[in-house]
Amino acid sequence: MKSKINKESRNVIISLLIGDGTITSDNQMKLAHIEEQTEYLMWKIKLMNNYGIRNNGLKGYVITSGYSKGKTCVYTQLNKLPFIEVLRRIMYKNGKKVIANRKLLNRLDARGIAIWFMDDGHINIRKSKDKVIGFYIKISICRPKAECQVLIDYFKEVWNISFYTFHEGRTEDSFSLCCGTKEGFKFIDIVKNTINEIPSMSYKISYPTVLDERRTSDGSYITPKRTFKGNQYVSKEQLENRIPFNRKEYMKHYVRPNKPVRKSNKFTFTVPSNWRETIKKGGNGEQS
Repeated sequence: MKSKINKESRNVIISLLIGDGTITSDNQMKLAHIEEQTEYLMWKIKLMNNYGIRNNGLKGYVITSGYSKGKTCVYTQLNKLPFIEVLRRIMYKNGKKVIANRKLLNRLDARGIAIWFMDDGHINIRKSKDKVIGFYIKISICRPKAECQVLIDYFKEVWNISFYTFHEGRTEDSFSLCCGTKEGFKFIDIVKNTINEIPSMSYKISYPTVLDERRTSDGSYITPKRTFKGNQYVSKEQLENRIPFNRKEYMKHYVRPNKPVRKSNKFTFTVPSNWRETIKKGGNGEQS
């Protein structure tokens, strides 16, 4: 066990603060979780002890008001440190924690990313007609879009993972981070070693094994190509043999001729000048 606060110890404190950690106005840092995550909090306490970060151990109380009234909360408090006072001044603006600080983000390692994800992240399985087609990795931060962009740039430049924003929260300018299956596999590869140390938190990265069939030997993910026939998938070669067309025109004339077509730019193709005649004659672009 280390007994002196050094750079590594300070990086651990930053990792614990980015997610669910809080610092009060009197510079008291606290980590709190629901009772079901007691094992996770004990893992955090052990981590702090290993890096010489003194704390008051595992504590608990019963919540007496609010949505979680009657439930047990487990927590620990860190001994006051000058570095915690510095973090309070840097990360709190008008009483709210701001994590979009590139200098602090650059001090996170794979373990720090895993702690942040276990605190604020989750995985959503994507299904279509009861078939698993992928998953989303989400990190709920509910911050303005400008702050989210700092985090997106960080993940792209440091970890080569492409996140995007989605609206989440009560205010109009409240967004969180999300990535799809291809980028999600890269993210899981970064955090899984740490998360696997805590069996009760493994659900955070659990997904159906059928998705592993789309992973290549180098760890990359083969994104399935969607056709315009429901939720079927075809190979790249099959798609290349089809006549390219505009999805809006296809939906308008062949799938929903009497219904308005929702505007979308997800599918953009080069449209041959004679595509209508080709389809009428039974060409490869004809709906089957």
